[in-house]
Amino acid sequence: MKISQTLAALLALSGIGSAQAVQVVDLGAFTLSYDETTPSFGALSFSFSSGGGATGFAWKLSDSVKIVSFGAASSAVFAIPNFTISVNPGWALSGPVSALLGNLVFNEVGGATTSATAVGSVSINSGPLLAIGGALARTVTTSVPGFVGGYYADTTTTPAGGFNTLSLSGATLTLTAGGGTFASVIGQAQNELKYSLIANPVPEPESAALLLAGLLTIGTLARRRG
Repeated sequence: MKISQTLAALLALSGIGSAQAVQVVDLGAFTLSYDETTPSFGALSFSFSSGGGATGFAWKLSDSVKIVSFGAASSAVFAIPNFTISVNPGWALSGPVSALLGNLVFNEVGGATTSATAVGSVSINSGPLLAIGGALARTVTTSVPGFVGGYYADTTTTPAGGFNTLSLSGATLTLTAGGGTFASVIGQAQNELKYSLIANPVPEPESAALLLAGLLTIGTLARRRG
């Protein structure tokens, strides 16, 4: 068992830090350790894989991820789950590693304004922390006199090469609203916090040896025919 998995399991069993409960999930190409007690996110919603080695996992946002204002400006900060990805034997992980957050619906009435910002830190192979994130992109889907509505969504990409571990820590989502008659930004079950990366199987030594032997045989036959 890898060190990160062992540590996560010990923390979960010992109850160190009552505000955390580390969940360890084997997703095939990699093991995911994450804090399932993060308010408004909780247990992992789903994992996925597709062509080209693309794979990943996601949380659905609950409607507790929200900010509502009837005039006075206000803000709310929501913790995003910390996690660590650890490669499983027989696999190779690589970037880019992408984080998608969307689509958070907003409404603004009477000159109100809203904003949404997600930030955090990433460490690759236990290296230095790299700051990621920023303001989410704003798309207006409805605009009538005195009312503006739409959604926030954006993708942050970490240009990682090959890696064995990747950790996200200290990530938060900050929502602000106010300054007019009414303003809100509210998460829904259709909204996702989705992470993706590339995972490809590594040939077993025996398979690589057989492939090399086959190539050498083909080369020998070709020379004889020549």
